[in-house]
Amino acid sequence: MKDPSQNIFDKTSVNNKHVADSENNKSDPEQIICACANLKLNDFERMVRELNDQSFGDILIKTEAGNTCTACLLDLEYFFVKAKSQNYKKYEKEVDRLNLKNKSSINIKQQFYKAIDSIAPPIAWAPTNFIPIIKGSSIETWLTITNHDLLFSERKSAPIKVTLKIRDKKGRCICKKKLLVGLGDELKLRLDKHLTYDSKPLTVGAAYINTHAVYPAMRGTIRPQFEILAPKGACALHAQGDVGPGDTWFTVQNRPNDQRLFFVLVNTFHRPQSVSISLPFELYPSGLAPKTVDNLYLPAHGTEVYEINCDELLSKALSEKPFSINVKTERSCRVYLLCGSANLDQFSIDHR
Repeated sequence: MKDPSQNIFDKTSVNNKHVADSENNKSDPEQIICACANLKLNDFERMVRELNDQSFGDILIKTEAGNTCTACLLDLEYFFVKAKSQNYKKYEKEVDRLNLKNKSSINIKQQFYKAIDSIAPPIAWAPTNFIPIIKGSSIETWLTITNHDLLFSERKSAPIKVTLKIRDKKGRCICKKKLLVGLGDELKLRLDKHLTYDSKPLTVGAAYINTHAVYPAMRGTIRPQFEILAPKGACALHAQGDVGPGDTWFTVQNRPNDQRLFFVLVNTFHRPQSVSISLPFELYPSGLAPKTVDNLYLPAHGTEVYEINCDELLSKALSEKPFSINVKTERSCRVYLLCGSANLDQFSIDHR
């Protein structure tokens, strides 16, 4: 098997027979395409037909699909585009009728995209995925993208183009790669090697990942995954899309003799922002008043690591009882809770 990290996709060959064969395979209308919303394919297609002037985002709001774990988003995009393309003339005629009085108000950019869509069928494009990069003494971060069909027997996967940007803690792009993950291939890259270990105990950065199928197909297993490897253990998590501003909550225990807790914050916005961290919000009455313990500054596309430390009085009052922490962001930001052993030789990671 070729190492996909060596493939640069200046030119890509497409297996037309594979595409034709895939088109002949019918999807089961009763299949669940969003488990979180218990949404069936036929119900989704009916919604698209009834709301034929609505965008993909509007359909997601109406169906409440793709908004919880987000694992089905690419599949939903595929079924949305497929439903639209099957009745393309009907949709165009209806949209034109509804917008007849407003045609003069369409801006030049919209007219340009409308012209392109009229000569080239729309194709789903996955939003950017973000993952933190953790670097420390004997601590590594690895990215894995596999491209297998697994249970998606009704329609095969497609070769996947991957654009990878690695940014340091200040948001500077320090590495950019364009890769191709072929059918049945696996991409595995060590990311932390691009960062300089300049702050103890941990140095952080972030990876920005865009994936794009060469031709319309089922997603298969292409969702990016990352691993944090340490001397005595490893943890893994899937990459995620953007999250808007607001509150993020985590519930933890104060156990300084056994573990160390960190927030890793990835500013996914192109402008700086401030982040406030407040604690403790208790799950039991004890009279402790929550307060803001720190305000952080994140540069545009920057990443910060913040260790959660309770002072002696607070630790005594909390003991080892669980309590909640609030992270309030001004702009879009991914927030991760990183839990390490006392000497940071093993980790677990969580997100909201």
